[in-house]
Amino acid sequence: MDKSRENLPSKELKLFDFSLRKKSFFIICTAILWMAAMIAYFTPNFNHWFLLSFNTLRANHLFAILCYDYTNYMLYTIATPLSLIYLASFKVKKLKQYRTVLLLAVMTIAIGIPLVDLIKYYCAVPRPWVLYPDINSLYQAIGHSFPSGHAFQAFAGTLPLIICFLTNDQTFKRNLGKTILAILLLVFAITLSLSRLLAGVHFPTDVLFAIGLAIIMVVILASLLQYLLKTKRLNLKNEKWYALIFIIIIAIDICFL
Repeated sequence: MDKSRENLPSKELKLFDFSLRKKSFFIICTAILWMAAMIAYFTPNFNHWFLLSFNTLRANHLFAILCYDYTNYMLYTIATPLSLIYLASFKVKKLKQYRTVLLLAVMTIAIGIPLVDLIKYYCAVPRPWVLYPDINSLYQAIGHSFPSGHAFQAFAGTLPLIICFLTNDQTFKRNLGKTILAILLLVFAITLSLSRLLAGVHFPTDVLFAIGLAIIMVVILASLLQYLLKTKRLNLKNEKWYALIFIIIIAIDICFL
């Protein structure tokens, strides 16, 4: 492999290979997650039983501190750092080939955060401790329960990079380092999502639906980016306007939502 070629900025913006077969795989993943969410919701007392089974674990002082810190503060390692890395990709040579991939992650988060809040508002599902006072949640998170914003952001911010790091095409070359990084990102997304359940602030239904929503939004927005790149509506001349718009949206999301 010609390493110099991989690090050189392309004359065109490139997204990873995202064929119909790959899209179908992720659509099926979304369908399975949403079906599981429906089963969890319609199975009598399942959500209650699941969270109640971790009451003893949440009563452990050390676990409670670690879980609280992880589920609360790891969220801040997603939107803001990702936005900064995306902005840095315009100047840092080694990041330039990942600009479109980072744009996909930024777009998914920017559009997804208000969408999640809109679903929360209209569904208005109470938090676990409100519906079931016997659940000893680690803290009383604000807002409604369905769907999980943490789980959504965890997968929305990492999935485009995971796909990219595992892709082996003309633009992106998979190697051991990228594979390990993809695994670490996936572990992070899964553990942050699970921490919402362990902390007792979300039901399984909330987390499963949110992960599925993140996946399907990545599929839709990746397809949109493919179209914009193919028709030259997204190019080297106007990409900074796309960057400006979505960075501003994320800033608004962080400050007001």
